[in-house]
Amino acid sequence: MILTNLIDLIAEVAAKRVAEKGAAKEDTPDAVISICRTIRADLWSRRHIFILISVFVRRLDKSTRTHNLVCVA
Repeated sequence: MILTNLIDLIAEVAAKRVAEKGAAKEDTPDAVISICRTIRADLWSRRHIFILISVFVRRLDKSTRTHNLVCVA
């Protein structure tokens, strides 16, 4: 969440600097926004993959515990 806010802030600052300079390139703010969207998508993907892995590990751990109890008894 904090990293996402930082990326937004960087994009805003870059867009303001370009607007103040009056740069001839109109693509610059769009390029920054495009890069930020790519980074956000990558972060979203990694976060959700991590959640899926952690849920799988919990389920695996649960099944291992119950399996061990059955074998011991």
